[in-house]
Amino acid sequence: MRVPPPVDANGDWSPHAGELFTDREIESQAFKSALASFRRLIDQDDEVGTERRNIVTFHGLGGIGKTALSERLEAWVKHDLPLVNGWGPSPATKVDASVRMDLHGSAGRIDMTAVLLALRTGVAGIRRRWPLFDLAFAAYWSAVRPGEPLPNMHSRSEYADVVADTTGEVLKDLGSVADYVVGTPVGFGVWGIRKIIGVLRRRRDVRLGVDSFAGFESFLLRCADEPSPTESRPELACEIAATLSWELATMTPSPLVAVFIDTAERLALDPRRISEGHLNRLIHDMPNVLFVLTGRAMLDWYRENRVDLPYRGRWIWPGLVPDAQDAPRQYLVGNLSPSDTRELIQRGRRQLDLPMSDEVAEELARSSAGLPQYLELARQVAISIKTAGQGRLVQVTDVTGGLGSLVMRVLDGIPADEQRAIRAACLFRVFDTALIAAAADVDHGCAERAVARPMIDRHEGERFPYRMHDAVREAIRRTDHQVAGGWSERDWELAASRAAVAVRQMHDDAKQREDNSEVLDAIGIAIGLVCEQNTTLEPSPSASYADWLSRAIVFSPSVQGLRSRVPAVSRTAYGQHVLNFIAAKSLETPGEERLRLLREISGAEHPLRRVARRHLGYTLRAQHRWDEALAIFDELAAQAPTPLHLGQRPQILSTARRFMDAREAAEGLPVQALITRAQEYAHGRPERYFAEIEAKLAALRGAGRQREYLEEVGVYLQRRAFLHDDLGIDEINNLRDHAELAGHTVATRCALLATVLVHRSDPAEVSFVLDRLKSLDLVSGPAGEIGFRYAFAEFCDARLAGDWERLAVLQQEVDRIQVRTRPWVAVECFLESVGLPVRPAPTQWIEPYNVVRRRWAAHLRSYLTRYGVDDCGQPADS
Repeated sequence: MRVPPPVDANGDWSPHAGELFTDREIESQAFKSALASFRRLIDQDDEVGTERRNIVTFHGLGGIGKTALSERLEAWVKHDLPLVNGWGPSPATKVDASVRMDLHGSAGRIDMTAVLLALRTGVAGIRRRWPLFDLAFAAYWSAVRPGEPLPNMHSRSEYADVVADTTGEVLKDLGSVADYVVGTPVGFGVWGIRKIIGVLRRRRDVRLGVDSFAGFESFLLRCADEPSPTESRPELACEIAATLSWELATMTPSPLVAVFIDTAERLALDPRRISEGHLNRLIHDMPNVLFVLTGRAMLDWYRENRVDLPYRGRWIWPGLVPDAQDAPRQYLVGNLSPSDTRELIQRGRRQLDLPMSDEVAEELARSSAGLPQYLELARQVAISIKTAGQGRLVQVTDVTGGLGSLVMRVLDGIPADEQRAIRAACLFRVFDTALIAAAADVDHGCAERAVARPMIDRHEGERFPYRMHDAVREAIRRTDHQVAGGWSERDWELAASRAAVAVRQMHDDAKQREDNSEVLDAIGIAIGLVCEQNTTLEPSPSASYADWLSRAIVFSPSVQGLRSRVPAVSRTAYGQHVLNFIAAKSLETPGEERLRLLREISGAEHPLRRVARRHLGYTLRAQHRWDEALAIFDELAAQAPTPLHLGQRPQILSTARRFMDAREAAEGLPVQALITRAQEYAHGRPERYFAEIEAKLAALRGAGRQREYLEEVGVYLQRRAFLHDDLGIDEINNLRDHAELAGHTVATRCALLATVLVHRSDPAEVSFVLDRLKSLDLVSGPAGEIGFRYAFAEFCDARLAGDWERLAVLQQEVDRIQVRTRPWVAVECFLESVGLPVRPAPTQWIEPYNVVRRRWAAHLRSYLTRYGVDDCGQPADS
């Protein structure tokens, strides 16, 4: 088998790392065959069936050259290689567009928003506008990144221009163009999407003036309504990608798009394989797009027992079955053959004029066993010996031995300060020069020189643009202090601790700028450090947290956002508990698993142990397991009698409607005012609440407690909307925008309830708000039941409309709820006031229930009268 040597654009040996590849004839022929057969498939007019043959994989050991192979395949099909490249002319099958997704920096997860943007960027060369995808993606982007302009493609505003054009055409068809003032493309693109969504909400029967599949209008509403900053709905992102596949299929002839996904083995780092399931769905849903995967292992999607995959089985992926005879789709990338290895070494020796004898070259060929990464390191050693300028010949001992030995010899030829920077780089999966300069305690100029060394790869356009091959990284990390320049365990720990100081500064700066993405990046880097190496962290400014990272994690903008930035496993016990805490706070983790993880952390000697114990209590309270939650907080109060811990017992009792017990438990505590205020409100007496709430809001805002502030503002607005007549829709929308941007689900639900209660939207808009409120309640509750906010909104809207059928349905839904907490009191009283009582919930009433019911009925009458409806459901003037 002939193996062409690595060459640069001039046909010469390339001296740069990362350009040594195994672009052997079998890989090129396999890919040519896959391209040709796939082209025949998509040129057929038949409907897509069950089978999927739109995937090709190349797998093999680390260091074998799979990344270089992937990059070479893409360049080959794009006609970006010179004819003198060892493969000859590009394949006859034309590839109209290519997309690259590199998972090297992944910790086992895929950012589906980035996937959508990569796909859209790739097809931009086929045609400028993809109306269905652009509308769906813009709606999705506005939901998961509220307040952010549309993302960039090739230039700053190009994509915004495209979306602006598309939305402008749609609005023209809808007769809405006169309603807007043209601004920047970015602003109009986002505004246009919002306008279109508003039209669809008001008129569910409307059809947009674009060629689309049946139900696209409803799908567009889902793209705007279902995702959020904390729950990006990756499955929906796959459906959006499928719209691009649909648009490709409508073109004649259908373009061929090839998507190259490198280091796919990273997805296995997540034990639950969640992102692998998303990739599985993505490839299945885009049958007319060819996916080329490179990774260390074969894909086993043909196995029926892969229950974590949405699409599995040999009838779906026949080409992935091992030894498939009909159009196989998996190929092993092996080591170079002995003859190919010798040819590679000899050509490099000639091109670079290396001082290496035939005997040394022969021994190198034997020792390397054809491993490309080994040959690349040996070449770097030989170049270092030549450039030393002492006329010394390369010896056998210079270029043979283990991979680790070669790495050390490469380092020997590098100045000591740059060696420190390169060693420090091994602490990170991805990094920039500032990080390694801090970790190594060297100047930035040294870090800049270090990243120019061949063993470090650069990827332009990324926030952290540098990385190192895993084999090299591991070889350096395993070397102890007995090697010249080597670091002891203490040295590694000091380097990680210095890096953590720099990362904390990065975090604090981003926090000051209110840049949530940068905050999450910084926390992710810090977590990567503590998972890689025992690290000394600076203390937290708050006595409630042992170190700054523990506090930063708890107060991070989004736990979901953190999960994509952290590794799946940790070398250290500290790091593993951090990963478990993040998993326990994730919506993706089942309830019982969350409890198990929190119990495990709280029983360990870890800075998060008390935090985990507290969050275990919160989780139990959310699941209405009152006695267990009380036991947790009683234990915490005994260990650390802080106002936070002491206040939890009365709050849990109050939420559980044990009002007498709560009042007794709160006596003499700072939480007493809160308990009194909450219980009086539940009994239909809101005066104290409105008298004291503004001072509380000011205190929370002054203390920078943004999460609590947003929640309290939400409760304040929903109560004002029902009890007072002084609330405008703009104030509600302002809260809703801030809540969505922060990913604050409770505040969002409060804003939705207030929107319904002010009764200033048309019925279609109210219907949408009710639908969204109900869906958020269902996913937020412990048992998939409706919440009191939806019930409150549905009752008031149905009562104003005189819709007794809706009220009867609501009564049945409320009656099925197993546990009704304190906020349900008002809804129960409302239903009884219209002759639809529900099963009583155990309650320790401070005042007689009849008194409480009459008060809430009086509040309801005032509310109905405000909107012109009398107590019988008729207009007040009828």
